[in-house]
Amino acid sequence: MERAVVHQHLLDALEKKIPKRNELIDTLMEILFMEKAAVLRRLRGDVSFSFYDVVNIAERLNLTLSHFITSKSLWVDSFIKDEESINYKIWQDFISFVQLAKKDPNSDFTDSTNLLPGTIFYKYDTLYKFYLFKYQYLLRDAENRMSFKDFSVPETILKMSHTYFQETKHFAKTTYICDNLMISNLITDIHYFSSINLMDADDLRHIKEVLLDLLDYFERIALNGCFEETGNPVDIYICDINLDTNYTHVQIHNMYISFIRAFCINTIMSRDQSSFDKIKKWVQSLIKTSTLITQSAAIFRMDYFEKQRKLVSGLHGDHSA
Repeated sequence: MERAVVHQHLLDALEKKIPKRNELIDTLMEILFMEKAAVLRRLRGDVSFSFYDVVNIAERLNLTLSHFITSKSLWVDSFIKDEESINYKIWQDFISFVQLAKKDPNSDFTDSTNLLPGTIFYKYDTLYKFYLFKYQYLLRDAENRMSFKDFSVPETILKMSHTYFQETKHFAKTTYICDNLMISNLITDIHYFSSINLMDADDLRHIKEVLLDLLDYFERIALNGCFEETGNPVDIYICDINLDTNYTHVQIHNMYISFIRAFCINTIMSRDQSSFDKIKKWVQSLIKTSTLITQSAAIFRMDYFEKQRKLVSGLHGDHSA
């Protein structure tokens, strides 16, 4: 379903719900925290309602989302099909939603992950580039694959990743449950691309430096129990069992969103309450098999980061090793 069609279906639903124009305008101003002129631009169709505008309106007015949104239109984030086709709008909408966390003293972001958490590695353009590089390698035909050095990420996307990194530091509570093989699996991937000559010795030296810096940053969070950017509390768990994929749940005000990672960098996103509850229950159950390393388990924490640094330090350009 095209965005314009979704927009029109929403307008139709609003007019049925609140037939009086002035009352509808006042209601939307209150729900969306917008001035009258901004609401009017959306009602005229000059500006589209964002995804999170739609979610807020539907929740406050008790509208059924399925009446005007299909699963294909908004729920599945096909983040990047190739380097020329990136769905900027969906990510922009999600960043707008995340920014609301600043105003909610009970906002919560919880991520169970077998990859480096995006809210951490978006600090480093090289790591973000690597995940996108891996994605394009897997999807492209052999003759169209490119080396890591030749692969580039649009500046617009890098800027959004920086914004996302900054905004996710404002949640009242953040929890990471990390697969104990998270770094090991990444190193395996890097070695593979080196072995087929898509990454050279310079690439490995640079990504090694970046990963060591990331481990320093992550260890400081674990040691202090908070983000250094904002001072907001963080819990980091290291899971003793392998995680099959990434599960994330986000709560801001009375909005609940859950995610499942798919195809390396894509996510399937849902606002369904039952899905949120199931994912939250699953993620919380993983804590039973995990060790908390923020401001606790000092010996375990030190040993964990020492092992990760040894893995990273083993990156080199010798394909025979």
